[in-house]
Amino acid sequence: MIFLDCPSTTPLDETVLDAMLSYLRHSGTDYQKLAQSERSERGPAVRAARESVAELVNCLPNEIVWTSGATEANNLAILGFAASRKKPGRIVSQVTEHSAVLEPLRQLGRLGWDVELLSVDQVGGISLDALRAAITNSTDLVTTMWGNNEIGTIHPIAEIAELCSSRGIAFHCDAAQAVGKVPIDLSELPITMLTLSAHKFYGPIGAGALFVRDLSKAKCISPLMFGGGQEHGLRPGTLNLSAIVGLGAASRLASEKMAAWGNHTYALRSRFESYLLCELADVSINGYADNRLPHISNIAFNGTDNEGLLTMLPEIIASTGSACHFADFNPSHVLSALNKTPQVTECSLRFGFTKDNTEDEIDRAAKMIVEAVNEFRANA
Repeated sequence: MIFLDCPSTTPLDETVLDAMLSYLRHSGTDYQKLAQSERSERGPAVRAARESVAELVNCLPNEIVWTSGATEANNLAILGFAASRKKPGRIVSQVTEHSAVLEPLRQLGRLGWDVELLSVDQVGGISLDALRAAITNSTDLVTTMWGNNEIGTIHPIAEIAELCSSRGIAFHCDAAQAVGKVPIDLSELPITMLTLSAHKFYGPIGAGALFVRDLSKAKCISPLMFGGGQEHGLRPGTLNLSAIVGLGAASRLASEKMAAWGNHTYALRSRFESYLLCELADVSINGYADNRLPHISNIAFNGTDNEGLLTMLPEIIASTGSACHFADFNPSHVLSALNKTPQVTECSLRFGFTKDNTEDEIDRAAKMIVEAVNEFRANA
């Protein structure tokens, strides 16, 4: 099998697994000692992991709140922000956000919040002029993803952050696809909250974090769950030590290797796309040609059907869209927002490249895709 679906999840790195194992293998008195010394916010392993995550995105360790992943972090950011307000206000976002942002926004809309979703252009970009026009005196929060999980489009985060900061508006950024893939420096960007997830950059599933600026000074969010004082009172419950250790290990690895990973996945993607565009007619890239996350490729194979095409590629693991829409065969809301024809939204596949993919794998995958597309079109 050739794994080309890393926007959904990435393989757990062996060094990350090794770091986690010592916290999974314990019994008797060792467990009691571990529970007393490590399973708290002040435990050495938890502290080290928090410092590693903070180093990766260049923030203060005490601005990191542990979560189970990006979905929980997005919900805590958006719903927690709303819970801290005295009355419903106004939130601005955009239409191609992940469902972990869109669904909390829909919930707030049902609760009386004024939620505006900006449209995007044909490559998935948002207009800064449209965002400026959408921000009013009653706007409380802007939430925009760093890079899209289906087409890889990168939004102008620095400009959005500066705009929000100049207007005194909180800005939340879902960076689940970007952290560990592209440099992020929160000391330079006035972002209020930022979401990340370990399993998107070779860490374990079930571990994530929410960055909240100046958390120890003034809380801009309120808890959604109650029952303990952990994580500044924002996320109660016994900490998942092994997962947190894994997130810390993945963060250290990304701090060291991110530039090399980015160059590698970009080169593989370029090789892959160049071959397909050369060998096949009526094929196009969805999203920007260059202003994309380096690991994502979304391609329209006109004259095919994405589900049918995938069944003809049993040796390749790819997807038709977001992993969170598993078994949902409706057209991708991201591709639909690009104003593409229905035929394009129904013939597009998403591929994602990891640090572990090789040129040989990419060449074999590309050749299998060419054969499958030609066969599909011949029999259509």
